[in-house]
Amino acid sequence: MSKFTAEEINGRINDLEIDEDVKISLMEDITDSFEVNNEDEINGLKSELDSTKEKYEDLKEKYKERFLNPVEFKEEKVDDKKDLDEKIVIDIKEI
Repeated sequence: MSKFTAEEINGRINDLEIDEDVKISLMEDITDSFEVNNEDEINGLKSELDSTKEKYEDLKEKYKERFLNPVEFKEEKVDDKKDLDEKIVIDIKEI
C-alpha cells in the first residue's frame, strides 16, 4: 500500500469525473485531515524551553557563587614530630 501526500490525493480527486462540489468537499476534508495542529506541540516545547532556561540560570548563579564566595577551610596543624619519631630497635643478639 503506497502513501500519498495531501497534494497527490487532491490531484487524483481533481482528475475524477465527479461533481465539482463533491471534489471541493473531499479536498477540504483531506486538507483538514492532513493539516497538523502544531499549536499544542509548540506550547509544550515552549514550556520545556522555559524550564530548561530556568535550570540553566540557576546553575549559572551557583557556578558564579562558587568562585565569588569561596568557602574558607580551616587548616589543622599536624605535629609532624609525632609521626616522625623513630623507634629504637635493639637486636637481642647484640646483648
